[in-house]
Amino acid sequence: MNRNTLWGAFWMAVAALCFTTMGVAARELHLSGFSTPNIMVWRSGIGLLLAAGIILCFAKLSDFQTRQKKAHLIRNSVHFIGQFAWFYALGQLPLVLVTSLNATVPLWGAILAIIFLHEKVTVQRMAVIVLAFAGVLIILRPGAMEIHHAAFVSLIGAMGYAGAMVLAKHLTKQDSAMTVVFWMMLLQLPMAAAFSLGSGEWMWPDWSDVVPVLIVGSTGVLAHFSMATGLKLADASVVMPVIYIQFPMVAVLGFALYSEVPSIYTGIGTVLIIAANWYNIARRG
Repeated sequence: MNRNTLWGAFWMAVAALCFTTMGVAARELHLSGFSTPNIMVWRSGIGLLLAAGIILCFAKLSDFQTRQKKAHLIRNSVHFIGQFAWFYALGQLPLVLVTSLNATVPLWGAILAIIFLHEKVTVQRMAVIVLAFAGVLIILRPGAMEIHHAAFVSLIGAMGYAGAMVLAKHLTKQDSAMTVVFWMMLLQLPMAAAFSLGSGEWMWPDWSDVVPVLIVGSTGVLAHFSMATGLKLADASVVMPVIYIQFPMVAVLGFALYSEVPSIYTGIGTVLIIAANWYNIARRG
């Protein structure tokens, strides 16, 4: 199996773990009364400090610089939409349902990678996309559940995430993974601050909120560093579906923390999706 493919998959798995942890922390902040823009301010603010510290201590000062400022602005405008939608949905819907809806990210991403990055279209790739999408349909069971408005917001966010991931693949051709993360935090902090102050929903954390606030900020940096590294090592349409391993993580945490019990359909769909992911990676090797 190709070594870059394996490492790319590994880094995407780390990103999945970080996103899952960040989702739980964001849910806790919602339960404490934090608004979505407020959460995003803390995420970007702490993340910016952490990213800058990592660059100063372990990376190169050149990682603060980029020749792709316009591309970073476009990417982060798209990502901001995805991030807002995801955080909002976490405060409205069960964790498992949000993850199920967000599972369309790799599907959209693989399609966009083929269209915009001109990655090769193969029967294998299309079969894997169809198989994974079938798993998503089994989980969602269209028509069998009541549709909450946040579900549509979550789907819009999934498209935003997919576009941001494809654009990140383009950025990492010239910039390091840490550069991508640093500029993401730098650009999204004023976006979130303007949104939060404009809505009049600002809230300072209590001592009980410090841990989830720190988790939201730190896992955001690690998640996006891992994702950018994975995309730099392998084709987006190959490594992006690894994000689907969030399903078993979220199922366990949702049950343990919030007594959410996934249905048998969620289990079947998850197994189908994970099988498609690993078959895709193995065949690429």
